[in-house]
Amino acid sequence: MSRVLIAFGGYGGEWSGAERMAWKTAEHLAVHGHTGAVLTDSLPPQPPDAGPWPRIADPREFGRPDVVHAFDLARPKQVAVALSTATDLGCPFVLTPATAVELWPDPELGRAACRAAAAVYVLTSAEADNVVAAGADPAAIRYVPQAPHLDGAVDPSGLRARFAGATGTVLFLSRRTAFKGYPVLLAAAPLVRRSRPGTAFWLAGPGADGPATSTADGLHDFGVVDATVKHELLAAADLLCLPSTSDVYPLVFVEAWACGTPVVSGPFQGAREVVRHGVDGLVVDAEPGALAEALVGLLADEPRRRAMGAAGRRRVGRENTWAQVAAAVAAGYPTESARLPVSGGER
Repeated sequence: MSRVLIAFGGYGGEWSGAERMAWKTAEHLAVHGHTGAVLTDSLPPQPPDAGPWPRIADPREFGRPDVVHAFDLARPKQVAVALSTATDLGCPFVLTPATAVELWPDPELGRAACRAAAAVYVLTSAEADNVVAAGADPAAIRYVPQAPHLDGAVDPSGLRARFAGATGTVLFLSRRTAFKGYPVLLAAAPLVRRSRPGTAFWLAGPGADGPATSTADGLHDFGVVDATVKHELLAAADLLCLPSTSDVYPLVFVEAWACGTPVVSGPFQGAREVVRHGVDGLVVDAEPGALAEALVGLLADEPRRRAMGAAGRRRVGRENTWAQVAAAVAAGYPTESARLPVSGGER
């Protein structure tokens, strides 16, 4: 078993999918007998101290790991520390980029991390192509599944009863940014309501790009929600709509499918690898008219929505478990023979 130092940056309590992926990976690696620590400024998912591994602020608190695993090139500070630590200690460095290349705030660091990584964990072949283009060794590519971060069971009946008069419910659950398609959804909402006046749009998540406003009726803002409300929204909604143009594999998609809820996605690179168009959701242009047409059609066809949600739920049970994630990650960790010379001599 390995001693693993996992490093990633936080989002100030806004809880990104990359954060959840990192915390849950640590949790499930521990279940499989690995030991480690988490180098992060992210708040743990469950108080008082998250998971089985300690959260540390300085890599020297942990000593020499067998492998340093950095997550999320959208937060380059922690990736840089992880890369420097691996170089100094002669430990293999592995990387989960977790963010689309065009959204890396420090592309030079991203390319350096890709070049240095003994393993690069990707979610789609589109992501693999992009990180190889950024300098990753094709032989270092390791595919891992995405998995839901939903704890326990919820009863969505109360939320459904609250909106019993709606002719359909559309959920947006993400950061409210342009690349996640939030302004496009707001522009599509009044078009949907021309055909289906009783449609309710449920909006949840932080507003990282500042407030986007709309005069459309039927918008219900839940703000930043906790894990229980998130789960209730996903279970109660008729569909999840995230018209992203830049993404890798939204965690919320597998969470929706785990609840039997179909998804409507934007056309980000690799979207059709993630969403099986017409099977567990739809992939549509991130343009208000096209999005509205897709939403109206799906809201009007309950049997189709139910079939898509059921297909997504079966897929998650078959392909998207945290046991599978942990096994794929551990299998990609370099062996003892891959250890590097210690920078500056033995310590």
